[in-house]
Amino acid sequence: MSHAISVQVFDEATLENAAAVIESAVEKAGLRRHSDYISRVILLCTPHFASILSEVAQHCVSKTNCMNVWGGCASGLLGEKQVFSNEAAILIAVFGKEFEVRQDKNPDNHAALTLCMVEHEQVLTDHWQLAETEPESTQVQADALGLLSYGANYAKMPRVEHGRICGEAICSTELLVQHPMVLNSEGLTFLTAPKSVSESNGLFLILVDDNKAAKALNCPPEQPRPVGLRLQVIHDKGESWIPVMEIHADGTLGLAAPVLKGQKVRLAHRTPKAIDLEIKQWIPAVQAHFGDTPPQIGILFAGFERSQICHADDNDIATVLAHFPNTEWIGVFGQAAWLNNGNVVVTPPRNNRLSLCLFNSPQV
Repeated sequence: MSHAISVQVFDEATLENAAAVIESAVEKAGLRRHSDYISRVILLCTPHFASILSEVAQHCVSKTNCMNVWGGCASGLLGEKQVFSNEAAILIAVFGKEFEVRQDKNPDNHAALTLCMVEHEQVLTDHWQLAETEPESTQVQADALGLLSYGANYAKMPRVEHGRICGEAICSTELLVQHPMVLNSEGLTFLTAPKSVSESNGLFLILVDDNKAAKALNCPPEQPRPVGLRLQVIHDKGESWIPVMEIHADGTLGLAAPVLKGQKVRLAHRTPKAIDLEIKQWIPAVQAHFGDTPPQIGILFAGFERSQICHADDNDIATVLAHFPNTEWIGVFGQAAWLNNGNVVVTPPRNNRLSLCLFNSPQV
């Protein structure tokens, strides 16, 4: 076997327990011979392991003889068809030499897939440019999955790169994969196109495009105190999000933070069970891409709002797993997820986003 994935839940986050998962993954892969070396290790764990992550990473290095250990702590994990968040959980994935990215040209039908973790959204605009428009299709041309890893409670989430705690802004690794396909689920419904703020006063949005804000932004009429309704503010550094606190009878919106005259805004709300709509587009595209044989491996990055961590009644992750029963999954949930294509951020980081890459083991 050229790869193996092991995940386990424990009552206590200890180095001994982590070592057991590492050993399980190495045994499962059977990559101990010199000619069958381990070239990549993914180490993901819940925040329970944050204080000993450095020791766990070093144990990975010594056990696998591989310095390319990447990962860190995040809000939740997906492995062996389950989501883990409240328990002390750890996921180890080991990859053989076939997954090592070539220095020269990659073989036909193969590509380098980059996995990124950053701690703060500002890092994206500091290092990459933002796409002018977002993809209209759920299938996205992208070569990198990204995650803001600091978690729902803004806690410090240590990250690992090259087997050590990462002190850099961007923590990343690369895998050589065959026939990669990137899919994206927004998880949000936008109520209008972006419009300009004509008048605002402190926390009150009064006029948009010279019309009453509620009417111009197509506010839902049924409740004065909306649940899950957010205002997207678009600016040169990307976007920011402001919760809508009240919809007043005079058409004014009460906001959690101020907006400025001239800014572009639009309303969005969470789409419950969003994947039910998108899976109908995904499956025909996946079948056309992979043929009769299902993809071997899937890597999923998502904002925590797309999991049972945040919405116990949503079935998004279960729906993904049900439609890919023969695919092995590595999944991680953080503050927000995004996609890159080269040096361009093609989908901005949002906590409702769910992105995944399906692929086969390299044949080289």
